[in-house]
Amino acid sequence: MAATRVLAEVPAAWALARALTLTAGAEALRRGLPVYVGLLAVGGLLFGGNGLSTATLVEGAETSPLARALLWSAWLIALTPTMAALWQTKSSLWLRSLPAPRAWHLAILFGLSIAAESLWTIVWGLGGGPLAAAGALGGALAGHGVLLARPAGMRGWWIGAAAMTGLLFAPTPVLAVATWPIAVPTLRAAWLAAPTRSAGSRGRSRRLPGPWALALALATSVARGQATVLARGALVMAIATAAAWLAARTNQVRDPAGLQIYLCGFMVPAGLVAGSAVSGPLLRIEQAASWLLRTAGASARLRRGAAVLTLAGLGSGLGAACGAALALATTLSAAPRLVLAGGLAGASLLVSAGLAARWAERFGSRGPGRLVLGLLLAATLALSALAWMPATAVLGWALAVSMVWLIGHARAGSPVTANGGAAVVLEMLGVRKRLGTRIVLGHIDLRCAAGEVVLLLGENGAGKSTLLRIAAGLVEPDRGSVTVAGAALDGGTAGRRALGYAPDTADAFPDLGVRELLALVAAIKRAPLPSPQLCARLGLTAVMDQRMRTLSFGQVKRTYLAAATIGAPPLWILDEPSNGLDPEGGALVATLLHEHAAAGGAALVATNDARFVGLCPGRTVRLMDGALREEGQAGA
Repeated sequence: MAATRVLAEVPAAWALARALTLTAGAEALRRGLPVYVGLLAVGGLLFGGNGLSTATLVEGAETSPLARALLWSAWLIALTPTMAALWQTKSSLWLRSLPAPRAWHLAILFGLSIAAESLWTIVWGLGGGPLAAAGALGGALAGHGVLLARPAGMRGWWIGAAAMTGLLFAPTPVLAVATWPIAVPTLRAAWLAAPTRSAGSRGRSRRLPGPWALALALATSVARGQATVLARGALVMAIATAAAWLAARTNQVRDPAGLQIYLCGFMVPAGLVAGSAVSGPLLRIEQAASWLLRTAGASARLRRGAAVLTLAGLGSGLGAACGAALALATTLSAAPRLVLAGGLAGASLLVSAGLAARWAERFGSRGPGRLVLGLLLAATLALSALAWMPATAVLGWALAVSMVWLIGHARAGSPVTANGGAAVVLEMLGVRKRLGTRIVLGHIDLRCAAGEVVLLLGENGAGKSTLLRIAAGLVEPDRGSVTVAGAALDGGTAGRRALGYAPDTADAFPDLGVRELLALVAAIKRAPLPSPQLCARLGLTAVMDQRMRTLSFGQVKRTYLAAATIGAPPLWILDEPSNGLDPEGGALVATLLHEHAAAGGAALVATNDARFVGLCPGRTVRLMDGALREEGQAGA
């Protein structure tokens, strides 16, 4: 009877296994495949003719705490994104609502995790036997379980440090037995916490200058949302350090100058590859937030400077760590020189790759080829400099990158100052815009005076959002001019500093918290944060430390509205501000618009919400067939 019941459950269990494999498993494979391919390539180089075997590797790890620390750290860092995809990916959460026992979910995911850790297990099994394989598998599962389930804050860091200490110093028999009771409950805890994962962000608002604030936001976004890329970059740099150590040992080089040459020489390709890998996510994050940055007044020079600071900070940290590791493995007295040289070389190489990626991005489909050409040229110049002046080459790299950055700053130009107190806050004259073969805006003349709210009506696809983006300086018109507070939007940033823009839908910095996003906009505008009273009215007080990607659509809209008010801009440009809000929220936006107009401000609002139009006082115009038509006053 029991056997019959078990057989009857097999189709359902098999269907759940297929569903989890196609969701969590597919995401894990997408993240882990580059790691596996890279490790197999490195393994082929190390074990394929250099005299190194898995037995030698395992023996070295057993006798050298440093080697063991490097191996365990590299594996845990490299595979953590893959394990996070298995146990915490959002795409498989809906499967929990199905009438399947929780034990099925855990058993299937545990089996997929063992498959993910198989490469690590095989290496230790071939080099140390079944007991070493069991210890490596149990330790890897336990280590990843602790990393995924650890609490936030310092307590979580202490727990992670304790787990790492156990992996480093526990004998193989202890790992083979003691790690499994840790792996099962920690992975289960990570799975249970997945629906609320990343719900909070403990970042504090920091009063930093604009470039530094944007650099901090970019670094935070990459660290929280692109951990896989950072792990791969760290792994590439670690491999370069290991190669430098192996070459120095083979050639019996222990003097600081010789070690510096080996370190920097192997770091050239690794640093350029890591910088190129990180530059892609950085550019995507910046492009997704371009509307926010441009309307906040962030110039191209500021955005480029922030990207350079982000890459320089990451590169210097990785390079200094590589220098320290090489000094620990060879000559400790060479540590100061190797740490300094590694930090300078890492920063210079990552910034070089980042500038090359920004340059290549302008060429569209030809960009990848030009990026490869730029990286090859940078590698050639760096290696040539290292050959000609080995002791001072890294200073040359740093100076060259600084000169490129300074030249870019000089070419960026100076900002234009707006004329204060303009009676006409927004003026659009003869604006024309074609999208493809369709003329969306024919000949638009629109003025919005101080104390006036203009409500822009029109059918879906009429071009309202395009008109608002042109008014906010996000889209260039084919013809015509736009001025805000007396400053043209096509020159400098003064005009954009005089406006606040809130789009209908956007995804700017989804891995920042609400407070961090508002602090970033405030730093770029050099203005104070929104008042606590305004945040309370918008219902943001309770979610100030919550990440943007975890908010509801209405909460995101309220956050962007709060960001639009930073710096008290005279012009508000709001795209469908009542969309996604409850009736009370729509009424609140109408009240805020009334208060803004009463204080002498102006607003251009696109909406199709008849109820909102009835609540909001202002002049209504309708966009139809690329032209504007006056419709009179709205509101009570």
